Amino acid sequence: MKCLPSSLVTGCIKGPGFFGTACPGTPHRSPRRRQSGRKPKLWAGPLAAVLLLFVACPPLSDAQTDQATASMESIVVTAQRPEMSRETGDVNLDSTPSFYSLITRKEFEGKIESLAEVIEKETGVQVRQAGGLGSFSTVSLRGSATDQVLVFLDGILLNDASGGGVDLSTISLSDVESIEIYRGATPVSFGKSSIGGVVNIRTLRAQKGIHGNLAAGYGSFDTRKLSGFLSHKPGRWDYLVSADYQASGNDFKFLNDRGTSWNPKDDREERRHNAQFRENSFLGKIGYDFTEDARLDFMDQWFSKDQGLPTWNNSKLAKTSFDTERNIATVKLTANDVGPYHFNTSTFLDFMHKVEEYDDSEGQVGLGRQRNRYTTNRFGGHCLIDRHTDRNTLSLMLDAQRETYAPEDLLNSKNDLYESSRNSFSIGLQDSLYLFRERVILTPAVRYTHLFDERNGAVNLWRSSDKGSNGDEGSWNPQVGFKVRPRDDLTLKTNIGRYVREPSFFELFGDRGFFIGNPDLKSERGTNFDVGFEYCWPGNHRWVRNVVLSAAYFHNDVSDLITRVYDARGIGKSVNISGSLIRGVETSLKIELLSHFRLIGNYTRQDPIQESEIEAFDGKVLPGRFQESYFGRFEAFYGPVKVYAEHKTEKGLFYDTANLLGAPNKKELNVGASLVLRSFTFTLEARNVGNEQYEDFNGYPMPGRSAYLTVQYKF
Repeated sequence: MKCLPSSLVTGCIKGPGFFGTACPGTPHRSPRRRQSGRKPKLWAGPLAAVLLLFVACPPLSDAQTDQATASMESIVVTAQRPEMSRETGDVNLDSTPSFYSLITRKEFEGKIESLAEVIEKETGVQVRQAGGLGSFSTVSLRGSATDQVLVFLDGILLNDASGGGVDLSTISLSDVESIEIYRGATPVSFGKSSIGGVVNIRTLRAQKGIHGNLAAGYGSFDTRKLSGFLSHKPGRWDYLVSADYQASGNDFKFLNDRGTSWNPKDDREERRHNAQFRENSFLGKIGYDFTEDARLDFMDQWFSKDQGLPTWNNSKLAKTSFDTERNIATVKLTANDVGPYHFNTSTFLDFMHKVEEYDDSEGQVGLGRQRNRYTTNRFGGHCLIDRHTDRNTLSLMLDAQRETYAPEDLLNSKNDLYESSRNSFSIGLQDSLYLFRERVILTPAVRYTHLFDERNGAVNLWRSSDKGSNGDEGSWNPQVGFKVRPRDDLTLKTNIGRYVREPSFFELFGDRGFFIGNPDLKSERGTNFDVGFEYCWPGNHRWVRNVVLSAAYFHNDVSDLITRVYDARGIGKSVNISGSLIRGVETSLKIELLSHFRLIGNYTRQDPIQESEIEAFDGKVLPGRFQESYFGRFEAFYGPVKVYAEHKTEKGLFYDTANLLGAPNKKELNVGASLVLRSFTFTLEARNVGNEQYEDFNGYPMPGRSAYLTVQYKF
């Protein structure tokens, strides 16, 4: 399928384009299928042309891309929305003023790759991994802390009150259809606000007919992967099942400095010990269309992982482990064109049960012998109601959650450890105003969140007395965004907002043998500002076909910042410092050349500075944040063959608050190739070709050179 040549229309191609990035254009205000009994309005002039382009140009698969480039004269126009169509409750990417990235399944399908490895290629995104595939992984946006980033799975919040951020390694890519990354401004449709931003993961959705795939892969360090999914939609009923198995020995070679970085004479090459993992995931969905405008969905997502934890000295006798099991169940009702005012609504109830077990029975990692189990249960509801008119889109959000957190000391049944609960309620209102023939979109929003914490008195993991307490806190979080289209190929954006993050139970009480609690912590309060542009040229040049350029300046000011300080033993404690000031720029460029080549690149420069009353910390770089990042990718494709090479560099990261311990620069070169033969796709990847040695976390080396082969069958 090919979009109309730019010579026939004024402006850029609408909707998700060749690179999975939306070009500037007018907002499409129908979030889900056509509305029953209502005829669509036809707009005259250039706007009509743009809207027609939107429905005419769905995202291209790799195979479709090859066909399209081979026949420039072929023009196909359909009335159907692309497979990446928005449903009620999804963020309208065409009208949001937020700076975002959209990653579609075609960019990672058929590879042995983790969620962390996929998203770290985007501008403004930093991922830290504790030792390679399957290891603990966190995400930072625009220099934020990992706790300041919210991660959602189909709109369901994965962050929990226990804290520590979301471990990205517990999310299987086999279940994922697309990934949305919102940097800075958080759309009100999400139940909570975030200082750093939001990562929203959308799972697979059933399409008409029968669809599915089977994939198997093997690679370095005895890495194995088996996955597959099947969906069927014969009529009103539809179902989808997806399963994934992945495991690795993770016994890669690395240079062990034995804790004496100042003395290279005692360095020696070793294999990583006790870093193996095994994980399983399952996704099941059942849906029913009552009418064209009313639908009921059931979903259950289960994940399990057994993970070894290496010791700081890479002991061969290490047996420490950290196991995770999580189940999420959801029932969701969506309805469009409801009542005389034609409301759209999306309402769901969700339940999450998570059990984590930390076993350091021999005291090899933390302080003393520990074997603890942590159980989190959360039940909640979320409702989004919006109303579309020619002048605005008004959205109302309601969200309520109750979460309980219960640790157990499995080595001493007589210890009555603390139990905590958090009740939260959020209400948000957002209005997108379409001004000056939709050349200007003004989006004011406000969100109110109220928390009530109950902390039962007990003896905590550090055997210190905790009398118990109740916490009651509410916060208002206003924000406003502008999206201006002075030309059809140019969009200007700016946002400013106020956000709050409450301390987690992890920060308040500590756990897992690595951190000591601090019950006197205050909530973080931040103000985000950004301004930038997006330029999209569809291109009809002989050599240059498509160009997408974006750039933004961001400013993040946080007071009462929560950060971690470490003692000589490497044991951490969360404390409030005066604040932080993060300023930076981010740019990205995507180009299609000569119909067979693509160039993708981005650059991020940020200054994450501490503002502290402690002289040793004031003016220093926030720990765990890079200061400069480059990413570039080259793709060449012809017929069934596709090859690529990509390189990423990160500089200026410190492990500690006082900036005494700097991390080596991260430099990684990856190459790969794929071959499509009928329904089979063969993919060969080589990572870290230069065998660079680096660590995202001090004492947790990343793998060197590795290679993986995957075979996928689609039907």
